[in-house]
Amino acid sequence: MTDQQRLQKATRNMFFFTGGEFIGTIGAQIYLFGISFFVLTLTGSASSFALTILCSMVPRIILSPIAGHVLDRLPRKQVVIVSHALMTAMMLSVFFYTMFFGLNLPVIYITAAFLAAFSTFAGLGLTASIANFVDEARIQRAISLTQSSTSLAAILGPVLGGLMYGFLSIEAFFLIHALAYATALICEINIDFSLYKRESGDVQKDEPMLASLKAGAIYVKEHRILLPIMLVALWVNFFFMGSVVGLPYITIEVLGATSDQFGLIEAMFGVGTLVLSIYISTRKDFKKPIRTMRFGMLSIGLLFALLALPLLVTMGSPGFIIFYMILGFTFGGTMMIINTPIMVLMQKTTPEHYRGRVFGLLEMVASGISPIGLVLFGFLYDIASPSLIILVTAGLLAAVTVIGLRPSKVDDEVAADEVIKEDTVAARA
Repeated sequence: MTDQQRLQKATRNMFFFTGGEFIGTIGAQIYLFGISFFVLTLTGSASSFALTILCSMVPRIILSPIAGHVLDRLPRKQVVIVSHALMTAMMLSVFFYTMFFGLNLPVIYITAAFLAAFSTFAGLGLTASIANFVDEARIQRAISLTQSSTSLAAILGPVLGGLMYGFLSIEAFFLIHALAYATALICEINIDFSLYKRESGDVQKDEPMLASLKAGAIYVKEHRILLPIMLVALWVNFFFMGSVVGLPYITIEVLGATSDQFGLIEAMFGVGTLVLSIYISTRKDFKKPIRTMRFGMLSIGLLFALLALPLLVTMGSPGFIIFYMILGFTFGGTMMIINTPIMVLMQKTTPEHYRGRVFGLLEMVASGISPIGLVLFGFLYDIASPSLIILVTAGLLAAVTVIGLRPSKVDDEVAADEVIKEDTVAARA
């Protein structure tokens, strides 16, 4: 295969990858909207709704490292396809079950848990394979376009779900979800997962799982780039839960915004992510990714502090809504400035035979810290001043960034050395 043919095939891969992610995400968002309303209407209980979310989170936390081990041992395309096929079959089974026997809470909880388990393998398999089916020069574009498609789906999904909920039965939501997964599955079948795959000589297919997971953790611990990034990402994700809990509490309970006004504020997060991801997909790779991440994280700290401004300065109803909409847009865009360089660096500096475990470990850390942050900040907002919590958290967020990504510990020269080193190792293999 010539270089030109390979580039053409990489473009085809990127099309199917982005398209599959968009269709799968919009189907999931429509389903999530429908099932959320169904649970709340059926029970009128926030705890029942929270349990549905918990069933979706716990399997991902537990299975992420195991999925990473599996993805480093088995052909990733097979794992992704089997996982998405099982998700499709699961939704079809629930559709037919509901048609004949009706829907109840245990079925919803079991479905949420199994979908989370299967999607962990499918999602990590695709993420760990981006560098295998897209040329290195367009890894950033592939990641940005995927973020664009999923952001657009996240914006459109609830809108479509809201329109459909008044006209369609809950069974229709299961069927739509199944069709979305089936379409994503067809897209993934058409992706060549080995187009740019570079094997290294250290792969041990028969290594026990615990030893494999330990080797992955040791690799991350000793890596000059991955460990600092992962630690900072963990704390950023933890402190970011302060805004996830705080923003609805402040806007609705403290400032008296309506649900429609809060919906506009939340939508601006997705719009900001969409706009910045499209922009990043059209530009060249970040020349200084570490500096870009550092700037983005410090900016998040500043934006977080600004959440307290309407509590300290009287703005009036239209004023604080517009302020938070602008802030939400900026938040969403800034997260892209952080996430894209992180993902590109991890793709380029992680060897093929460690990539599944590294991304699995990152997923476990990110998913595991979120429930802790949600519980802690939920408790704090009930007993302390919201403005005080926000300002202290913003300061801690900035401090973590300054300390964890200080130039003396990690810089762009180190990152460039790691990329060159992995290229050299791959060339020798």
